[in-house]
Amino acid sequence: MTNALLSQKSLDMSATMSRIPKSDPPIALFALMLGSIFWGLAWWPLKYFGQQGLDGHAIALTAYALVALISLPLIWRERHSWRAEWRFLLLIALLFGIANFLFTWSLMVGSVVRSMLLFFLLPAWGVIGGKLFLGEQIGTRRLLAVALCLIGVFTIVGGVEVFKTPLSFADAAAFIAGIAYTGAGIANRKAFDIPMVSRTLVAFVGCTSVALLGLLIHVPSIPTLSVSDWSLLMLYAFIWLIGGTLLTTYGVTFVPASRAAVMQVLELIVAMISAVLIGGEFLSIGEIIGAVMILSATFIEALSTQPEAR
Repeated sequence: MTNALLSQKSLDMSATMSRIPKSDPPIALFALMLGSIFWGLAWWPLKYFGQQGLDGHAIALTAYALVALISLPLIWRERHSWRAEWRFLLLIALLFGIANFLFTWSLMVGSVVRSMLLFFLLPAWGVIGGKLFLGEQIGTRRLLAVALCLIGVFTIVGGVEVFKTPLSFADAAAFIAGIAYTGAGIANRKAFDIPMVSRTLVAFVGCTSVALLGLLIHVPSIPTLSVSDWSLLMLYAFIWLIGGTLLTTYGVTFVPASRAAVMQVLELIVAMISAVLIGGEFLSIGEIIGAVMILSATFIEALSTQPEAR
């Protein structure tokens, strides 16, 4: 998504929406699948904008800011509903903002495959965070998922060679983005009264806010873009970001969480295949082995039926 684009496509949202009856309508499944394809291909326009001289910071200050301007009035209109949990809303905005900001940048400057795999350590962080902050039970299957994720990423970044050279900026950004994204999901589950619109759109506000704060240490250069490039940037904001977000949000609301988690693995698969076929990237043996481990961990975690402590 890109960021996993990470706009607000949190699987944990479906857990917070327990008051909404769970059905499994074909339209919701289709929306979830289409949303995953959207996010899996999000690297494509981002790479194009990168070739035009924009970086992740500039994208956050333009495309995300445009969506944030539309989001703010909608979020404010629901203030009576989220007022009691405004701290959670701010935390969700901050964590999703960091995740989107860093992951966008990672996809633009790094290998799409490596960025996606490092970001998709979500099962490991979700299990650990769920135990620490939500009191969830960790059974053998979930421990196996964590182990597969961690061994997988160790393989992807080069095994023992990782201790000889530091992670690249793109690798580190994707890694941190995954942790922040998981934290936002946990905050989503701790909050009960924040309406879905605010939960969804606050990610754009958060990303824009993080980008504005980032101006204190980095001022991106905005190149002279053609009218067509500015038009493409606006289309990316209002069709790709908003469209992908609405599709995925609708899907995770009406599809059971375990099935939604499995289906959203499609995002990772689409990103990897498209990066090889369209982006001309190559998969090393280590990346292939790590990808299999992380995909396996995602399925194990998604299908886990461990009861949660309340």
